[in-house]
Amino acid sequence: MDKLFFILFLVCSIAKAQVLLPTTETAFEKQHQFNPDVIKANNIRRITFDILDKKDFEVAIDKSLIESYDFDTNGKLSRYYFTTIIQTVEKEITTPPVYRKRRKISNGGTRIINFYVYDTVSTSYFYNNDRLILKRYHDGFNYYESRYYRYDSVGNLTKELRFKETNNSKDKSIFILGNQVLLSEDSFQYTKYSSGQTKCTYINNENRSYKEVVTNYDSLGRKKEIFENYTVASWIMQEHRFEYDGKRLSKAKFKGNANNTVDMTITYEYDKKNEELYTEKHFKGDYLVKEISYITDSNNDLLNSFIIRDPNAKTMRIVKLKYDLGSVSKTEQ
Repeated sequence: MDKLFFILFLVCSIAKAQVLLPTTETAFEKQHQFNPDVIKANNIRRITFDILDKKDFEVAIDKSLIESYDFDTNGKLSRYYFTTIIQTVEKEITTPPVYRKRRKISNGGTRIINFYVYDTVSTSYFYNNDRLILKRYHDGFNYYESRYYRYDSVGNLTKELRFKETNNSKDKSIFILGNQVLLSEDSFQYTKYSSGQTKCTYINNENRSYKEVVTNYDSLGRKKEIFENYTVASWIMQEHRFEYDGKRLSKAKFKGNANNTVDMTITYEYDKKNEELYTEKHFKGDYLVKEISYITDSNNDLLNSFIIRDPNAKTMRIVKLKYDLGSVSKTEQ
């Protein structure tokens, strides 16, 4: 009975945990990272972002932009796609005068309306025993680029092969592999100095080392510092640093000088009661460039929406989440 109670308690705790999961690997990526345990526990098969853009003191504009994330039964991302505007067409609309009981009440007039032409960009993910083995990108037209991954017996990534591919299917919703052209082939070799430090050596398809990455871990095995050193351009410096508040990631920092000097910091703030993520702030140097506020639905403890604020451009993006539970036909608003 005690074991059953503990299992039920654990399942309930996972189900109420944060949907979005800040991680050291994805902190500076534009694509959102989801908590697979929460996705699986709640039987979520798809999350769709409905997006509204708004400038200060202006009405929000619905451009029908969406982001959509599909998940497999293990809670892992299987497909990600989003719409992007490739062309804006302005049309002049003329409205005739309006009469009521033979009396003109409006002169009519002309106004400009924007119509948008969209592309749908997608990435599909394939797994073997919970390990990502293939990631295929499609630009919405005819370009496909795939990355194939191989691992050693303990789960370390040992090889990444990047191909340009062609789709022999006339139906673009179905992929039938045609031609493959190898774009790059990287291998990875690991040296473990201690429980708190490892080095990964990157080797190109000419069997030459071109980068070394040293990772330092804290006493709990979490990434604390990552230093990148390039063989040919030894002057290039790139480093990541991470801080934690309890078990949660609280700060991520990146510095680099590969092109212009880059100094970025992200801070994460959580609700002290249930440890839900509620604020995320992005800085370049000491300047705040983006702030994200998260809103959780009190009925089901799932993330309901979030607002991305750009204080410099004086704009905001309002994102509402829609959940498909079990199948795409069962939708919870």
